[in-house]
Amino acid sequence: MYQVARKQFFNPSIFSPYFLFLAVALVGVITYLAHQLLFVGSGIYYLYLLMVIQVTPFLIQFGKQQFNFIGFTLFNHFFCFSVPKYNQVKDLLPRGDIYPESILAIKELINCSVIMMACYYVFRTFVFYSFIEREKYQLLSLSRIQLFVVALYVIGMPVIIDYLPSWALIFHFAAVAADMVLLMCSHSPENERMSRLLRVGVFVSAVLYFMKTGMLTMVGNLAGYLFIASCLRRQYKILIIPVMLTVLGSAIQVVKAPFRNTIFSNPNMSYEERLSVLGGLLYTHYLDDAEVDEEEENAEGHERRDVGESLLHGFSRLGDDSLERVMSWTPSLVPFWDGSSYESIPYLFIPRLLWHDKPSRHIWNKFGRTYGILGEDDISTSVAINYFAEGYMNFGLTGMYVVAVVMGFLIAGVERLSYYFLGGYFYFTFMAFLMPVMTYASDLGSVLQSIMIVSAVLFLFRKQFQKMALKDDYS
Repeated sequence: MYQVARKQFFNPSIFSPYFLFLAVALVGVITYLAHQLLFVGSGIYYLYLLMVIQVTPFLIQFGKQQFNFIGFTLFNHFFCFSVPKYNQVKDLLPRGDIYPESILAIKELINCSVIMMACYYVFRTFVFYSFIEREKYQLLSLSRIQLFVVALYVIGMPVIIDYLPSWALIFHFAAVAADMVLLMCSHSPENERMSRLLRVGVFVSAVLYFMKTGMLTMVGNLAGYLFIASCLRRQYKILIIPVMLTVLGSAIQVVKAPFRNTIFSNPNMSYEERLSVLGGLLYTHYLDDAEVDEEEENAEGHERRDVGESLLHGFSRLGDDSLERVMSWTPSLVPFWDGSSYESIPYLFIPRLLWHDKPSRHIWNKFGRTYGILGEDDISTSVAINYFAEGYMNFGLTGMYVVAVVMGFLIAGVERLSYYFLGGYFYFTFMAFLMPVMTYASDLGSVLQSIMIVSAVLFLFRKQFQKMALKDDYS
């Protein structure tokens, strides 16, 4: 039984048909892209090259069934930047090339992705290297009461949030994320039926949270967690669920703004009324607009899209264009920030409980107003900024490349921390520590803060996790 439990994952050699085919395909694709860039000069091929760079580590790891943090990180960049960017620029291709500002941002993102990936492997090999034999990932074991409490906290999140003070919200969301990951990375012997019912409840809770707040964050997180968990555990049938959630989120994205305006202006609306409003907006966008004749379309300025185009449009709005905006405006219209967005990092780890007057971080609203994304009178809305864009915004290309090096170091270090937390390879720690560094549309301070919060929440319950780990299939 011991030998069976420690059986290695399928790990094909570099001479297996899979890797030979992948190597030949990559050489062919890169050769073709190099030819097109040299002799055609179309900017879209830079985007194709970026896509190849972002998906290659994940494809290699998928074939070996041995995933690491950089593979999932670059794959997330692929979905958060490259795919939405392609959906935005594809309509320009029949008439000409994509905008020069987009080409410049894509070129620099290629450089930053290569630097970050190279630094990750250097740090992982020479700084965080250890002689720990690679073993199969393990599940944590939950008792019946633990399973119920963890699931109940996530399911009750839409209600709990109303009674929490503002300073506790960030820890609350970290705990919710950790619990969602725990439900996907654990088992509860003899309680599988209840486990399935509680997981269904988590999906319902994610939908209710959107109906209450108009925010798709919980639905998006759930889709991401399911995707990673299904890859790690090789349960590929589950992949249909994150795909469906992504399609649903893309469909709703195009009507999210009017839906949020409606529920914010009528906060006492019941869930049935909110669902009716959302259904009406979706019907109007996808069905009524499709029946508008050409004369009405021209007269009223309607933009006709079929369902597929609308879904792609909604998915494109999930992307982050901060790098393109920053590189276009800095320093010609906006002077370099000279590190002002990093001023809060030195005292980021000091709890506000110990420093009541600790300065707050408000770079997101300032960024939106400075770069014309928000109106000058909007002093409350926050706009996300990517850490590469933040590096350029402060110190130009030098700042951007330094941030790429720092992120390579962080990703490698946090990956090693995910092993040392419980002294072994566990699905739960892999996913929990991956989420803070995998994000794309986040500034460096927020990445560091997320790592700190996740570490604090997990270390608070470390002894309990260690007890769960003792019930694995190796014991």
